[in-house]
Amino acid sequence: MKRIYLIGLTIITSLGLAGCGHNNATNNKEISIGASAELSTADVSLAMDNESAEVAEQVNEGLYNFNKKGDIIPALATGKPKLSNDQTTYTINMRHNGQWSNGKPVTAKDFVYGWQRTVDPKTKSQQSYFLENVQNYKAVNDGKMAPSNLGIKATGKYQLQIKLDHAVPYFPSVLAMSASFPLYKPYVQAQGKKYGTSAQHTLYNGPFVLKNWDGTSDTWSYVKNPHYWDKKHVHLNKIKVSVIKSQDTGAYQFESKELAMVPLTGQEIKNHAKSKSLYVRKLPGTMYLEFNTKRKLFSNEKIRQAMSMAMDRKQLTNNVLQDKSVPATGFVPTGFSNPQTGKDFAKEAGQLNQYDTKQAKQLWQSGLSELGMKSANFTILSSNDDQTKKVDEFIQSQLQTHLPGLKVSVKAVPFNSRLSSSESGNYDAVINGWTPTFNDPSDFLNLVKTGNKNNEGKFSDPQYDQLLDQANGQYSTQPAQRWNALQEANKLVVQKAPVVPMYYISLVYLINPKLKGVVMGPMGFPYYKNASMN
Repeated sequence: MKRIYLIGLTIITSLGLAGCGHNNATNNKEISIGASAELSTADVSLAMDNESAEVAEQVNEGLYNFNKKGDIIPALATGKPKLSNDQTTYTINMRHNGQWSNGKPVTAKDFVYGWQRTVDPKTKSQQSYFLENVQNYKAVNDGKMAPSNLGIKATGKYQLQIKLDHAVPYFPSVLAMSASFPLYKPYVQAQGKKYGTSAQHTLYNGPFVLKNWDGTSDTWSYVKNPHYWDKKHVHLNKIKVSVIKSQDTGAYQFESKELAMVPLTGQEIKNHAKSKSLYVRKLPGTMYLEFNTKRKLFSNEKIRQAMSMAMDRKQLTNNVLQDKSVPATGFVPTGFSNPQTGKDFAKEAGQLNQYDTKQAKQLWQSGLSELGMKSANFTILSSNDDQTKKVDEFIQSQLQTHLPGLKVSVKAVPFNSRLSSSESGNYDAVINGWTPTFNDPSDFLNLVKTGNKNNEGKFSDPQYDQLLDQANGQYSTQPAQRWNALQEANKLVVQKAPVVPMYYISLVYLINPKLKGVVMGPMGFPYYKNASMN
């Protein structure tokens, strides 16, 4: 789950501070906030989940950032990329005053090393495919070429050249995401396997540095980086972060002024519906149930279709979640506009997901017959937070009610355990979610493409792969044909049902109105670089 520039990106101009226990009117340089999940890694090559991506954005910086309109703006770059006539070669000049938190300069070779390390199969980065359009990516990632053959090189101490296999309309936004961040080779190699496993074993080049995280702790801090090139615009000295396991606890800590900002779900949203501190943001993200298609039960398309049709998504969002989320109409959420017509991708696609218990039962019985089974059982793997538990219980109830002979169990584990189990394929079905990286529907559709590092269910369909190859290859400079291919892929993924899209995500926070300059970034989480307190 990574960044994207969005339609109608919102910047918060009057967010608030609630003093921590030790905060007062004379100490307005420090705040405490709540987080929704544990931090799994501080390694930008491995930061695949939202919490790790959020942390990566606070303590690191790439060539570009996004402005409030969702356009890329220079960060370590000095201007926009210079493109060759065929739009496959990017030349980027860098500022000369970027520094690592050890005082060393950030140079072009740091980007070269960072990209090579991410793509190197030894790193096992789920982020690597974001760079799949870079020249020689596949050969490098398959271990057939050395990482030094990747199509990025330093043409000067502060100049980069990037070569793509073909023109990619969304590639500039990839240059603003954590997969493209630099890494300081001497430090990373000196740390070895310890790199990114704790705050102590990580190096930073962003507005803050990470402190007080030992690799497993539920608390950490962002501390102002004295070596950051734009430190004069960083107003907070310290931001303390703690994982909120219970929504009522988080709300209580906010009300008692222990926290300046906390995420909310469910009943607590209703309890604070009239509060001036409530902030709701809809974003192009989808929560879904992903099947392990290597399991016998989920190898059958009719079984997967039956489960998708057996669930009333309106009941889930209206009666269970109650957090302003909306039922998913398909896999790709709203928020992606046709570059020619301006029409929204999901709205153009229409209602692809269907709720039909009668047809679900018929598909279920037919699927069981094809598998030679009379009954079935499986376990849903999920995180042990309040909201996910509610989704688990809803899915369990809906499926057992509408599909005779099915027993559904739930295995709720800590967030990091859920990540490692799903990445290793050690599950039957898993609750997953995705918020986008770049402004294109393919960011979602690529998730279930054969060989994609995030295709944890190992779904594979030649027709589906061909549509995406066409969209990202021969149609890359033909917007109308490309859009049509993506729409066809979107319909096919709902039909084949390797994933069951459940709802489009809303993020809800309690934020004290005294905090200024916090930006709700393109992926939905806050950015604190310019935050300050009254």
